[in-house]
Amino acid sequence: MQLAHSAARFGNLRQQSKQLSLAIVQIAVICLFAWAAHAVATAVHSPIPGSVLGLAVVLLALALKIIPEKAIQVGAAWFIGDLLLFFIPPMISVIKYEALLKQYGFNILLTIVLGVISVLLGTGFVVDRVFRFERKLHLKRQMAKHNKEQQALKDKAGE
Repeated sequence: MQLAHSAARFGNLRQQSKQLSLAIVQIAVICLFAWAAHAVATAVHSPIPGSVLGLAVVLLALALKIIPEKAIQVGAAWFIGDLLLFFIPPMISVIKYEALLKQYGFNILLTIVLGVISVLLGTGFVVDRVFRFERKLHLKRQMAKHNKEQQALKDKAGE
């Protein structure tokens, strides 16, 4: 039973690592398109941003079936899921508050990094405690069930 459970977890882990590897490769391909399109837009002094040109090239390649949809589906889903991280408002803030960032940028960055680390550590600590509590609860239930079965066997043997 334990071996089957371990094998199932390993198989699931293998599937997850394959999915993650696929996503990383697809994200890299999408970024490569964006980088190449940006380089072309810069080289030809295009008024159209490279990211828009890259998007047009990918759209055209998908429409003409040069690139199959599966080739970028997982990576594109990740980008769409985390689109707010790549959206315009952070860039507008950088442009609008450039002087403030020059003066306090390091302090702001340090505060953000320390805040993120604190949240990660706190979350990890709480999750660890909850898992330990659940494990103890599960073991208590297993012991109670085992003791009940043993008592039933003793009662049956005593008859």
